[in-house]
Amino acid sequence: MQALLRQLRESGFGIDVASNLATARQVFFSAGGHHGVLIGPDVAPGIAGAVVVSLRELDPALPAVTFGPGLGAGAPRSCTAQLGFHPSSRAGVGALLRFLRELPERD
Repeated sequence: MQALLRQLRESGFGIDVASNLATARQVFFSAGGHHGVLIGPDVAPGIAGAVVVSLRELDPALPAVTFGPGLGAGAPRSCTAQLGFHPSSRAGVGALLRFLRELPERD
């Protein structure tokens, strides 16, 4: 994930990193919201789904991307992409950048 985060920063994206649900909510509030949430491949599906559900309670239109874990049956599917690539691969980075660049501007 470090290579992916570096490439996102080099592409002009601001990144906040969280390792659990409480931290994800904390950085979300501290930043005043986010343009999207990226779930890494090493996150358990239950945690991934809980993070997305929790943040979408605050921002229902929040886009979500995951590189591995399914978000669980209870996670909303709107504005969600599940990428089947390794996050540090060229294909993975390219797919993520395309997804992010196609998102509409948010206020």
